[in-house]
Amino acid sequence: MQTSKSPRPGAQSIERAMGLVNLVARHHDQGISLQALVQASGLDRTTAWRMLGSLQHAGLVERDAPSGLYTLGVQATAWGAASLGQAALIRQCQPVMKTLARLSGDNVFLVLRLGDYSHCLHLEQGAHAVPSFRQTVGETRLLGLGVASIAMLAALDDPAVQQHHAQHRDAYELEGVTRAQLMRWVQSTRQRGFAYRNTAGIAAVGLHWALGQAAIAALSIGASRVRLPLSRAPELAALMRSQWPVLGGGA
Repeated sequence: MQTSKSPRPGAQSIERAMGLVNLVARHHDQGISLQALVQASGLDRTTAWRMLGSLQHAGLVERDAPSGLYTLGVQATAWGAASLGQAALIRQCQPVMKTLARLSGDNVFLVLRLGDYSHCLHLEQGAHAVPSFRQTVGETRLLGLGVASIAMLAALDDPAVQQHHAQHRDAYELEGVTRAQLMRWVQSTRQRGFAYRNTAGIAAVGLHWALGQAAIAALSIGASRVRLPLSRAPELAALMRSQWPVLGGGA
């Protein structure tokens, strides 16, 4: 007789297959080899190969023939694009964002990482609203060109950050951001435990957290530089961290 702790028929195969999809998603930018997937998943090579074949057929992963590396497939990308209306994520985060906006009096942004870019999903404004901030909702920007995206970029190791800058050197040059400058922002974020930028009369503090096993999101609080000097940033970072259990994540 099947007990309550026994897996339902087919559940184990589904869990293993989704585990492979999650591993591929974590390495989507650079791709991941079959051998690395076997080692990370604990599956034997034949089982992993068979499951990856099924996932390819479903469009959830793709295999680059010359390199043999796996990345997310067209169907997975389509699901991601469809979810950008992200009613579920916004509903999850909105109560926390409203709380942060009320307690800080400032403006709270929800930002999602999309590969090498960040996408601003939602804004909650506090008593000290900045009308121009509403224009940022729906914007997609290169990682590193915004405080929330700096927080997410700092989660990568140094070689990955340097590679990211090299891949987008022209775009960074247009923004006047050198590799050395980007690395300073990343390193100061790690040292402080939060990202902080103060430019053009506006300041913001940001923290990232993991969404499940593959995605990364961030919250940031922005205000005029007069309201948000560096000395106030640790207080706001602590306020955001106090809400992580509600979001089910951690920075």
